[in-house]
Amino acid sequence: RVALAHLGGRWLSYPLVREGIGRAADALITASRGRRVKVALLHAEESPLDNMVLMGCAPALGLLAERLNLRTGPGRFLWLPRSSTQALAALALRRTHLAGVHLTCDQTGEANLPDVRRHTRKQAVAIYTLARWQAGLLTAPGNPKQIRSTASLGKRGLRLCVREPGSGARRLLDRELAQAGLLAELAKPGTLQVRGQLEVAAAIAMGAADVGLATRDAALAFGLDFIPVAEERYDLVIPRPGLQDRRLVRLLELLTTAAFRSELSSLGYDTSHSGDRVTEGAAS
Repeated sequence: RVALAHLGGRWLSYPLVREGIGRAADALITASRGRRVKVALLHAEESPLDNMVLMGCAPALGLLAERLNLRTGPGRFLWLPRSSTQALAALALRRTHLAGVHLTCDQTGEANLPDVRRHTRKQAVAIYTLARWQAGLLTAPGNPKQIRSTASLGKRGLRLCVREPGSGARRLLDRELAQAGLLAELAKPGTLQVRGQLEVAAAIAMGAADVGLATRDAALAFGLDFIPVAEERYDLVIPRPGLQDRRLVRLLELLTTAAFRSELSSLGYDTSHSGDRVTEGAAS
């Protein structure tokens, strides 16, 4: 089962596994040879032609896609949860229309732009802010392990849940642990690695881990305690030619609406700059 999209003059397929299991497919794979597959369409070809792929780890991208799909207008929007680095790599390979990123440069402290420049050197891109969010430590309700800060992560017997390398959350956690002299804690027995903000929260909610770093909206979704660690800017990276696409025009317009901002605010996002274009640097 796959979703389809037409990008860069070619058809691309996206397996509907994990979080995509409940999503209606565009086609079924009937044969494969290397990286090429043959598919049988499940509905008219015009529908997949309208698909627009959004990659990134922010649950707000799922909300954005659903809001757009509920409205009349061009585009059928498909959110594929990916780390920031994976999303940028896909954008460079023209495998997504949009990449969501939250990557702070360890050397300069600059948000997103250094990584965007590194991945999109041969592409002209535009960057828009989706929102700002708080990243922090998630614990079971009542904080039974008495976690106060990242310095608490060195406690004996504490089971840590971490994101995959390349994700913004993992980079932030690595930096915080290094500053606390605890970076080796990532390799200790009991450390669980997952993919996605919500999977960190789910692991803690089900008792598979005691603490992990994720966003406030993930904590709210699972009723967990939240200890703020940092505030980050979440940006949307779009190839400049795509700005003429009516589907992306709709998406950028939605970012500035009161209803969308209100809903994001209820999930702990700061929407005061949602829809603003980031103009600093050569990649803007």
